Amino acid sequence: MSGVWPAVRQHGWVLGVLGLALLVGEVPLGLSVCCAPNGATGMGTAWFVNDFAQYESAMRQGAEQSGWLIHDAFTAEPNRAVLMFPLYVGLGKLAAASHIPAIALERGLEVIAHALLVISLWAFCRGFAPTALAARWAFGLALFGGGFELVAVLANGAVYGGNWSYETHGFGLLLAAPHVPLAMAATLELARIGLQPRSGITPWWLLRLVTLSAAIALLHPFHLPVLLSAMALAGLVFWQTGRGLANLVGGLVAIVACVPVLWPTVSTFTLDPFWVATYSAQNILPSPAPHELVVDLGVTLLLALGGACALRGRVAPFGLLLWLLLALVAMYVPVPYQRRLSFGVQPALAVLAANALVAACAVLETQRAAVLRLGVVAVAASGTMLVLVSVVASGFTNAPLPVYRSTRDLDAAAAWLNVQATPQDVILADWEAANYLAPRTPARVYGGHPVATLESGFKELATRNVFAHLSSLLVAQALGVQWLVYGPAEKDVAGPDGPAFRAGAVRVYRVNPTS
Repeated sequence: MSGVWPAVRQHGWVLGVLGLALLVGEVPLGLSVCCAPNGATGMGTAWFVNDFAQYESAMRQGAEQSGWLIHDAFTAEPNRAVLMFPLYVGLGKLAAASHIPAIALERGLEVIAHALLVISLWAFCRGFAPTALAARWAFGLALFGGGFELVAVLANGAVYGGNWSYETHGFGLLLAAPHVPLAMAATLELARIGLQPRSGITPWWLLRLVTLSAAIALLHPFHLPVLLSAMALAGLVFWQTGRGLANLVGGLVAIVACVPVLWPTVSTFTLDPFWVATYSAQNILPSPAPHELVVDLGVTLLLALGGACALRGRVAPFGLLLWLLLALVAMYVPVPYQRRLSFGVQPALAVLAANALVAACAVLETQRAAVLRLGVVAVAASGTMLVLVSVVASGFTNAPLPVYRSTRDLDAAAAWLNVQATPQDVILADWEAANYLAPRTPARVYGGHPVATLESGFKELATRNVFAHLSSLLVAQALGVQWLVYGPAEKDVAGPDGPAFRAGAVRVYRVNPTS
């Protein structure tokens, strides 16, 4: 015990941050259990709410089959099953084998993912910051620092309001589905062990590189080529400057390790016409313009830029600066998902910002240094507090974030359709209800996700026209669907007589399309 207590005292504050992060991550679920609006259900995640249905669909399909390939349940067209969301497919298989509900396994994995994120983030900051003090500042800015979103909100929409993405807001990772924080944890760990100069090669080190590279390729592959390029280039520079071949070999090994994992994804989304037309063509995720990054990253970006100007190469180790430079360039490559290429930039900038802040405070008078530190905390925390307040308010009222995707009545309709519908059927409902129904029945939905639905814009307009038409069954019939659902959003919309199922305001109709 004599050696345990000093370790606890040394790392106690990290354990405290870990506890706080886990608590924050469970706030939405906790509020949904105790304080949800009357009849509201369907809590998934508080960040990118509708994407959660895709993961639920993958879990369902994983539980129902022996293979690992899944189809797209969010569009009317039949489609070829492909390797996608393997983490959730695996959770579905584990649920089927253990007889534990898949959603319970997913919730448990969320906690593990958040814990691994915090631990890897601290290791990353400690690895690239020159002192423990700088590492603590980097840790805080990366995990809890926000941008100038509050200023944008107070400006009443007169200025850019922020991107609110994983790439620019680390706090959002605590509110995300588990594959995203897991991917960030693996990214930070791969950067930490791959971008720092290394004198020798060991089997354990190479195994870690291979495992982390393959894991990122499975979880969140978009940004991986940028990081691996930085590792290879840094290794080349280290070799040419007499620091050995270890980093170059490690970078090349990591590249080779990810290729067989990435190939099914690359081939699917570049060669298959259906998947190219949906996830490739419709996955529009533009990066913020350079001047808009100031709003997204706030004081972290300003400190990082100031430190780079004042300290130049001393603001951070070479490998980290190289990765950051490549990522900032890559995030403006003309591809639809360009924002994804900057995944990991925010923690890297936090290290630069922290190093600059500590250096500035060291040369300032005590009082001015204290004012600077307090100002950084206040400004950096403002955006995060705005997110947290919004999430808490939404837990009580479902606004400003619509975190509850369903009602008890819609749940009853989903359970009924789960028995009545077949895999060949197509269900038409309004966009939000369809998104929720897709993973809960064997049928596909006509449309329910902006990326996963083929010709999503046309289908969303067609769906609105169905519910605006007095002869909605005839219009639905012309669209070739088998079921028409008047969900919670249509509670005040008059529908046809004789629903096949009714629960409160939710009505389900059989549609007999023409041959």
